Amino acid sequence: MSPKLEIPVDKAIEKSFAELQEIEKEIQKADAKVEQFKNELFTPIYRKRRDHLQEIPDFWYIVLAQHEDFQEYVTIEDMKYMDLIDDLYVEFWDETKESDDLNSKGFSITMKFKSSNNADNKITEQTVTKKFAWKIDPETGSRKLESEPVSFIWPEALKKIDPQAIKDTAKNEKRALTSDEKKRYRQGMRSFFSFWQWTGLKPGKEFRNGEELATFIAEDIFPAALDYYVLAAPGLNGEEGDEDDEVSGEELDLSEDDEEGDNDHNEVGEEGHISKKQKI
Repeated sequence: MSPKLEIPVDKAIEKSFAELQEIEKEIQKADAKVEQFKNELFTPIYRKRRDHLQEIPDFWYIVLAQHEDFQEYVTIEDMKYMDLIDDLYVEFWDETKESDDLNSKGFSITMKFKSSNNADNKITEQTVTKKFAWKIDPETGSRKLESEPVSFIWPEALKKIDPQAIKDTAKNEKRALTSDEKKRYRQGMRSFFSFWQWTGLKPGKEFRNGEELATFIAEDIFPAALDYYVLAAPGLNGEEGDEDDEVSGEELDLSEDDEEGDNDHNEVGEEGHISKKQKI
C-alpha cells in the first residue's frame, strides 16, 4: 500500500481553495441559468409535438416496444399494457434561485393509460404524474434522484401482486405478511407498475433501478421518441431503396402471432423480464 500523500497547507493554498469554492458556486448558478433557458426554449416545442403525437395510433407502444433497453425494466406481463399508453410526457423544471448554493431541479413524467375491458389486459383509464428531484447525497457528495410515491390503479389481473395493497391488507388486519404474500410482494416489486411508488429512499425495498428508468425515459426515450418510431417503421421517413432493405430487419413486427415467435429472439429471465440474447 502506497503511503498517503501529504500536501502542506499554508494560508495561500487555503485562500486559493476558498476562492475556488466561490467559483464553483458561480458555475452552478451559470448551469442553472442554462437549464432554465433550455427548458423555456424546449417546453413549447415539446407541447406542440405532444398534440401531434396523440393523433398517431399506438405511437408510444411502438416506441417502447422497439426500444430493447426499455424491456430491461418491465416484465412479460407488463408488456400487455404498454399498448394502452395513450400519452407520455416529460416536463423538466428548475427552481434554482440566485441565493441558492445548490441547484434545485428535476423533471416530471406523465403517462395516460386508456381503459381496456379485455380479460387479458383490463385496466382503468387514468393519468398519472410523478415528480422527480435531484438531491445531493451527504455521504458521497454525488447527486441522486428522489421522488414521492403516487397513486396508481393496477391492472385487474395484477392486483394480486400490488405491493402496496398487500402491505395495506396486512396492516389493516394487524398481522405480518404470510409467506404467500411475501412471494407476491416481491413479484410485484419487479413490475413496471411499482415504479410509481418508487422514492429512491428505500434501496432493496422498492422497485429496483427506479432512478435509471426515470432518467432513461426523461433523457432518452422522450426526446428521441420520433427517431425510435421511424426506426420501427422506416417507410415513414420517405426513404426507399437500399437503405430500407438495410434496416428492414429492425422493423417492429406487430402481428398477433408475435408472442409465440418471441422465444426465438428473447429469453425470459429468472425475474420474468425480457432479456436480450448475447451477441456472438
